[in-house]
Amino acid sequence: MLNLRKFFAGLPVLVALVFGSIAPGRSFAQAPAVPGFTRFYADAKAPSAEGGHLLFTSLNCNQCHASNKPSADAATKSAPILDGIGSRVKHAYLKKFLLDPHAVKPGTTMPNLFAGMEEAEKTTKVEALAHYLASTGKPTQPRPDRKGISLGRDLFSRVGCVACHGTRDGKGDQEKVFATSVPLGNIKAKYTLAGLSEFLANPHQTRPLGRMPGILAGKEASDVANYLLQGTIPGAAANNMKYAYYEGAWKNLPDFAKLKPKAQGEAADFELSVARRVNNVALRFEGFLKIDVAGTYTFHLTSDDGSRLWLDNKLVVNNDGIHPPTTKSGKTKLTKGMHKLVLAVFNGGGGFELKADVEGPGVGRQPLGALVHLSENIEPAKIAKGDPDYFPVQRELAAKGKELFGSIGCANCHQMQGEKNRLAAPAEAKLKGDAGCLAAAPKKGVPWFNLSGIQQKALRVALEKPRPDKNDVRDVVKTTLTAFNCYACHDRDRIGGVEDDVNKLFLTVMPEMGDEGRIPPSLTGVGAKLNVTYLEKIFENGSHDRPYMHTRMPKFGTSVGHLSDLFAKMDAPKKGPNVTFDQPIAKIKAAGRHMVGPQAFGCVKCHTFAGAKAEGVQGIDLTLLTQRLKKDWYHNYMINPSKYRPGTRMPSSFPDGMTLLKKVLDGKADTQIEAIWTYLADGKAASPPIGLNTKSTPLIPVAEAIIYRNFIQGAGARAIGVGFPEGAHLAFDANDIRLAMIWQGAFIDAHRHWTGRGVGYEPPAGENILKPQTGAGFYILAKQDEAWPAKPAKEIGYKFRGYRLTDDQRPTFLYSFHEIKIEDAPNAITTKGNPGIRRTFTITTDNPIDKLFYRAAVADRITAEKDGWFRIDNWRMRIESEATPVIRQAGSKMELLVPVRFKGNSAKIVQEYAW
Repeated sequence: MLNLRKFFAGLPVLVALVFGSIAPGRSFAQAPAVPGFTRFYADAKAPSAEGGHLLFTSLNCNQCHASNKPSADAATKSAPILDGIGSRVKHAYLKKFLLDPHAVKPGTTMPNLFAGMEEAEKTTKVEALAHYLASTGKPTQPRPDRKGISLGRDLFSRVGCVACHGTRDGKGDQEKVFATSVPLGNIKAKYTLAGLSEFLANPHQTRPLGRMPGILAGKEASDVANYLLQGTIPGAAANNMKYAYYEGAWKNLPDFAKLKPKAQGEAADFELSVARRVNNVALRFEGFLKIDVAGTYTFHLTSDDGSRLWLDNKLVVNNDGIHPPTTKSGKTKLTKGMHKLVLAVFNGGGGFELKADVEGPGVGRQPLGALVHLSENIEPAKIAKGDPDYFPVQRELAAKGKELFGSIGCANCHQMQGEKNRLAAPAEAKLKGDAGCLAAAPKKGVPWFNLSGIQQKALRVALEKPRPDKNDVRDVVKTTLTAFNCYACHDRDRIGGVEDDVNKLFLTVMPEMGDEGRIPPSLTGVGAKLNVTYLEKIFENGSHDRPYMHTRMPKFGTSVGHLSDLFAKMDAPKKGPNVTFDQPIAKIKAAGRHMVGPQAFGCVKCHTFAGAKAEGVQGIDLTLLTQRLKKDWYHNYMINPSKYRPGTRMPSSFPDGMTLLKKVLDGKADTQIEAIWTYLADGKAASPPIGLNTKSTPLIPVAEAIIYRNFIQGAGARAIGVGFPEGAHLAFDANDIRLAMIWQGAFIDAHRHWTGRGVGYEPPAGENILKPQTGAGFYILAKQDEAWPAKPAKEIGYKFRGYRLTDDQRPTFLYSFHEIKIEDAPNAITTKGNPGIRRTFTITTDNPIDKLFYRAAVADRITAEKDGWFRIDNWRMRIESEATPVIRQAGSKMELLVPVRFKGNSAKIVQEYAW
């Protein structure tokens, strides 16, 4: 069915794609893009106050219209900090955007401050304001990185950008904008490579409240910037300084006069990439600083390790020594003209960073490299007058723009070099729903937000129904998740989650894990699951603890930190057992180490351990377990993983609360689960399990049976392989509840699953493979000629209930058919030197049933022999039972049915396979 909301929401984008750019002075009627409102409130039958309050905070209304309600600040969106905007954004773009924000960037939440003015007045004021903003810096253009384009495209499409911003094509242009996407606008017209790289690397520097979270690390930011801005970046940026490169070990900057450089050349800016290595190096940059206005200038150096700055042979900033990223500043008076500049930096080891800024008369804080020239007499080529980016800053207009910035209302929302707000507006409580910003048409002196009809109505309803004086915990959580668009990736209490439009864009390195490997986890009950300290950490710093998932958890800074405590208050975990040990802790940890290892539960087969790759699926690192999880939740999860995460690949090692390792510690599940926790509490200091990451070899049962649970060809994804020392083996399909295969010779080779990604199904390693059972084993037939059901066992009432092991690891599979309980105990035997399988069924029920049958075989031909033996095609089977088996025709096949005869409440059938 056509989704009209999504269709109409996409129309502005469609028109833009078809008809190209928009004529100056005309706006698209695309309302401000507030994803949470669009998703949850735009389709409402009636406008809601809740949606209106979301808009009020998302449009930053309280910056002008003060409120005394504490809930007003729960999810307020702040406007970008404009300090130094002239160094990040192209100057010509500033003017275009201010003239008509909604035309230049459809969907922007930035209001048009000049919408109600006459054209001449608007043009004059916008010109002045644009010159003021441009005066805060000069854009720099570092060298483009062609390799970064392909890397950036891959990052943009995989790490989570598309969840909020839609998809982009190979050229970095908008491809698909979904109804709830946050449009990026024409970023090629807006940003320089340096400006966008810096923003993507640290978005909170200019947008501190975290609505744009950080998701890229290191060079990734410049890779994505290269991808998004490809085609607009000129060839190589002009070199504007010289450099000399040195190698050596120092604790402070060396005396360069006594050293011979390893390399020399020219650079475009203070580029650390000219160094041939990272550790034990030093760089000396030299050029000329052009000063247009005489006065006192302040210089800032941020470096790791030490750095110094000299101007005209005078030391201005001393940031020397071994230290982490540290900023030092210095001032000096400079005359108009050229000044010789020398900047030196060194690195002993670890991180290598350098950032140099300058500010002074008429110059907002901006990168120093943009003002440096290679020669005292030569300047870089200026932007041509006919170039779209041509915009020479005029100081007189900038001064007028500075005055406007405070008087027209910009300072109400934007931080800018200490500018103070001088525009008064009515308090929230005094607002009227049909005036001011909510008026039907633009009015001079009033911001115009280009609101849609439903947005206007929702805001009016919100003004009539003020927010409560106190914050309700559930409301704050919901509001925060909505405002920060957390619902784009996560659901909580059946609200939100990945939308159909973008579902296929969430990818995994391990497709065999299904949705669990690619879709971010649900936040339902997350407060019961995760520790508060861990939540605080990932909210502030982000994380990528799931190596199989491309999408990352971004960092929001401190903006959503309050959710940590609120989740904990709302989601109380079910109390776990209180386990105490009567043995030395060293023995407990040793037991935990054994159980995690490949010879017991095999946790390291699917989980990384202290950074070491798992032998199969690369699950969350086990050494993070106690840092991440609350112990009560962990205990409950280990007993029944699928209850807490339906569809999980994580198997239950403790079916029905019973352990499979009866000889470990006291043989109780709770004790063993606690021992694993105790062992893993040492984190990365925990001793690795024995056998971790060793090369796998065929599994050879010697003194006892071997249980192998994995993807086995012919037995499904929930196969349980059993290898017996006698040389006959089997694979039980726990999903379809059947004996899928039996074979002889070698058991199985675990190499496929225990190394690399563990992809695919492994066949038996032996020979004489027989598939003795298809479909359900037991069924109630109203009459003997009734057809055997073709449906899978689970669909007709079967439930698999795990298995138990003997002292030598031989299993009894436990399952039920309605109220009938079945114990299926296969065992290997040797008859005259030939290995075989004997299967013993014990059937119990409180109400014995006369018409219960066991289908022992299905074949093309079945014939009876002596002593209970039957010939089944080319192999033989013997049945021991209280009733005589019946051979019957079933279509083109024959079936061997065994009537189940109860003695009291139980019955027994023994089945022997010889092949």
